[in-house]
Amino acid sequence: MKDLYDVIIIGGGPAGLAAALSAKESGAKDVLLLERNSKLGGILNQCIHNGFGLHYFKEELTGPEYAARFIQKVMESDIEICTEAMVLDLTPDRTVRFINKKVGYISVKGKAVILAMGCRERARGAIGIPGSRPSGVFTAGAAQLYINIEGYQVGKRVVILGSGDIGLIMARRLTLEGAKVLGVFEVLPYSGGLTRNIVQCLEDYNIPLHLSHTITEIRGDKRVEQVVIQKVDENRMPIPGTEEIYDCDTVLLSVGLIPENELSRNAGLMIDGKTSGPVVFENMESSIPGIFACGNVAHVHDLVDFVSAEAKKAGQSAAFYAANDPQSPSAPDSSAINVIYGDGVGYVVPQKIRAENVGKMTEVFFRTTAVFKESKIEVTSNGELIASFKREHLAPGEMEKIILLKDVLQKAKGDICISVNSTQKQSQFNAKFRNERPDGIVELICIVCPKGCHLQVDTKKDYAVTGNSCERGIVYGKQEVTNPTRVISSTVVIDGAEIPRMPVKIDKPIPKEKIFDAMRLLDGLELHNPVHMGDIVVKDICGTDANFVSTRSL
Repeated sequence: MKDLYDVIIIGGGPAGLAAALSAKESGAKDVLLLERNSKLGGILNQCIHNGFGLHYFKEELTGPEYAARFIQKVMESDIEICTEAMVLDLTPDRTVRFINKKVGYISVKGKAVILAMGCRERARGAIGIPGSRPSGVFTAGAAQLYINIEGYQVGKRVVILGSGDIGLIMARRLTLEGAKVLGVFEVLPYSGGLTRNIVQCLEDYNIPLHLSHTITEIRGDKRVEQVVIQKVDENRMPIPGTEEIYDCDTVLLSVGLIPENELSRNAGLMIDGKTSGPVVFENMESSIPGIFACGNVAHVHDLVDFVSAEAKKAGQSAAFYAANDPQSPSAPDSSAINVIYGDGVGYVVPQKIRAENVGKMTEVFFRTTAVFKESKIEVTSNGELIASFKREHLAPGEMEKIILLKDVLQKAKGDICISVNSTQKQSQFNAKFRNERPDGIVELICIVCPKGCHLQVDTKKDYAVTGNSCERGIVYGKQEVTNPTRVISSTVVIDGAEIPRMPVKIDKPIPKEKIFDAMRLLDGLELHNPVHMGDIVVKDICGTDANFVSTRSL
């Protein structure tokens, strides 16, 4: 191991993998990738469901499949990889100190450092649920790890608090594994997850979504026995007299993610109070020159595709910085434009833009604070409108992106502000996503991509579809009304492999009514090492000509 590297990346998940590859492809010679787990891939290894890669690879992949594409490229490169490496400290001069059981305590220095540590889940202590402290209370991600990697069933009667994407996905996963999900309860008047996940994870399985509700007490001795649910008012305070008691043995918490930034704070990076991530410039550089941040460590993303794209930018920027062979940190450019948020916007990234460093354009990401229909995203500077963007739908659970051209930035007379101008704010989110009208029109949400187009299918005119933004929407609309199909994923016991469960998925959609029959085909099945990605595990599922295939090599 060397003393000095061009670029050091901390974190081997989706952000770290993409950043490492990008840095290498952008000319960095010596690249070191540090990962605290024994395997690369990060959280993607336990995300066995479909839905990844639609933007980046233009196809739908599971988490392990998405990760494998980057891992293979990293392994084929001469990027130095150190797994089981726990980073203890990062200093402003880009010195990284870590421990590894093979090499012990190591101190290395990078000409540039990229932070890609991801995020962690907010647990019970952070939200202060009253009651006893029995077993059976899990974060949604922990439950996902137990089921998808370790092969343990976490409970039989489950209540889920919070409607973030992982909570919605686990509602479906638990149902497919035979558990009864009594409901998903959300303290806010809108869901925190993607609309497509509400449709395919809750509506498909008749799992109710209760908005403006929360858990006010957990009851139980050794194991959870009951929870008390109450409605909340506009200030999120429980409303007396609305108590309902649910008998359950498990509570899953999907109440938010927190960027993992202990290293960032210790290094003295400026932290944004809203994102809980480092303040970054347009090239993902932090307040300390030569230290970059990307992915969920900078701000929580809804799609891994956007994580990869952002990490690619960070890798390019770090490689460029390293090529200048900086000797010591210098003060950041004080002439940068501050990007601030106004009405209807909860945060913005990047928080600073150096207009002279921008090529033709730069991207700005943000989330809204409420659900809006017909809206305009307005960019102002010193009270003057310099750009606007129309949107048909905005929701806090869906990250938004606008592109600011260089000539727009040149119009700025000081800071720029991003805000939402809309008269159609929804105080209560519409959780009904399929409506069959008397005139033969079926209104539904398209789930083929995260955009979630609002389709109208005319059953009286040969199922003509309108409202779609792509050809796939037409196919989906007709199929959903005449013979709805889905792709599902699960795991199978595997003997002699590095983990006890092999993730599998159906290689083509099957009718919805055959989903539980398909799942039963996996009961009692045991695979024997080795199994490779794409191997057929079960052929011709229920006469559908679809197969269960492995989505990981073990």
